[in-house]
This record gives sequence, structure tokens and C-alpha cells, in this order.
Amino acid sequence: MKLLKFNLVFLPLLAVVLAGIAYISRDLLEANAREQVAQIARLIMETASSSRIYTTKQVAPLLQHKNFKLQAAISEFQKTIEELPKEADAAIPKDVHYNSAKKAYMLGQQKVIDAQKQLIDSVKNKPEEMMDTEFHPQSVPAFAATEISHYLNSKYPDYFYKEATLNPTNPRNRSTDWETDVVNKFRTTDTLTEYVGARDSATGKAFVLARPLRVGNVSCLTCHSTPDKAPPEMLKLYGSANGFGWKLDDIIGAQIVTVPMSVPVAAADAAWSKLTTWLGGAFLGIALAANLGMGWLVWRN
Repeated sequence: MKLLKFNLVFLPLLAVVLAGIAYISRDLLEANAREQVAQIARLIMETASSSRIYTTKQVAPLLQHKNFKLQAAISEFQKTIEELPKEADAAIPKDVHYNSAKKAYMLGQQKVIDAQKQLIDSVKNKPEEMMDTEFHPQSVPAFAATEISHYLNSKYPDYFYKEATLNPTNPRNRSTDWETDVVNKFRTTDTLTEYVGARDSATGKAFVLARPLRVGNVSCLTCHSTPDKAPPEMLKLYGSANGFGWKLDDIIGAQIVTVPMSVPVAAADAAWSKLTTWLGGAFLGIALAANLGMGWLVWRN
């Protein structure tokens, strides 16, 4: 009878304690899974932002410096051409005494001048052709960050980075309906610097991290204010219909990272299943040990 009373009190209490541990552990494992997903998303975001900074501070200035050096070389070349004699010098050196020698001297000098003119005419337009007037999208921060993310996406198809823009120059950056909603959240709330959410994807729930894209530099307006100010080569590549009308400090889009939650959540579920199995085993083991101990005490008394 004593053993039965003991079990009626002890076993429910033990079950409640272990169930509480299982419940709290479930929440902790899910929170840890969400934090893991958030850390991955922030790592991808910072990688993309770092590539933008690298392109802005190193790649673009490198191209500009290359053209500057080329322009300086062309200026020196043109200056040298202008200083070359255009006509034969009529003055005959004093050491040339005979008429035949004088004629030969003048003829030779004229031939040199003629050859020089031919050389000048042949290279007259060459320096301008050497100038790098081509538009290099690789020097654009958004292009560089997106290209790098494509390499990541080729190995991890469910991980996405996009510079979703309302009015982009490159059509691939145009925002979809849900991305436009995220951008508009930033446009309507000045104090919002980061958006965190979730959405359904083909592989299940996906974690979404977004930050606003703001026109923070006047140099951006060289390509995005009006078509007449944009590089001609850029217009040839993308046309003049999109990517213009931007203004300084405008939020024109958002950096958006999408990371699947299925893998971390599945890992959390697997860990919780193992934990509940161990807790079930612990319940049986403790109950058996307690009953044996209680039975021994009852028998002794």
C-alpha cells in the first residue's frame, strides 16, 4: 500500500518535471535554429556589402586612374607632335659648301619631313582610340555584389541575395511584388534600418533579412539622374528607359537576403526527438530505481 501511494505522488510529479524540461528545451532549440539562420543571413548580407565597398573603393578608382595616366600620356604625345618641324629648314649649315651637297641636304631634309607627316597622319587618331570609353558594369557595386551572390547560389540554390530596386538600370534587379512591399516599408518609415521576416518558398519557410538601398553619393547621379548625363556606353547596354530619375538620399531599393529555415528547423526537431527519447528513458529508469529503493525500505520496516 505504501509503495502504491508513493507511485501515485512521485510518478506524476516526475512526469511533470520531465515534460517541463522537454517543453523548455523545444523552445530553446527552435530559438537557436532561428538565431543560426539569422547569423547566416547577416553573414551573406555583410559579404555583399563588403563587395560593394571593395568595388567602390578599389575597382572603380583603378579604372579611373588607368584612364588618367593614359590621358596624360596622350597629352605628352600630342605635345611632342606639335613641336616637330612642319617644313624643311631653309638655313644651310656653314660646313656645306657645294651646290650639289646643298641640294642633297635640302632633299634629304624634305624627305624626312614627308615621312614625318605620313607618320603623324597614320597615328593622328590612334590616341583617342586607345582611351577606355567602354562602360564596365563590373565597376558598379550593385553588379559586383549580385555577381558574387550568383556564384554562391550556384552551390547553395536556396540561399539568395538580391538588390531589389523599384526602377533599376539592369532589369534583373527589378523588385517583385513582395520585394516591393519590403522596399516601401523602408520608404515610409525613416527610422527602419533593417527588416526581418519570413515567407513561404518552394522548399518551405524562408528567413528574410533586408536593408535599405539609399542614394548616398552624388557620383551615383552621374548614371542615374537623366539619360543625357549617363555614359553613352551604358545607354547602349541597358537603354534609356529605366534607372533614371533618382535623387540624393532617396531609397530606391533594398538589399534582400533569403535563407531557408528547413535545415536548421529539421536539425532542431531531430535534436528534440532525441532529447524526448532520453527523457522517456530517464523517466523509466528513475521510476524503477525509486520503486526498488522504496520497496527495499518498506521490506526492511
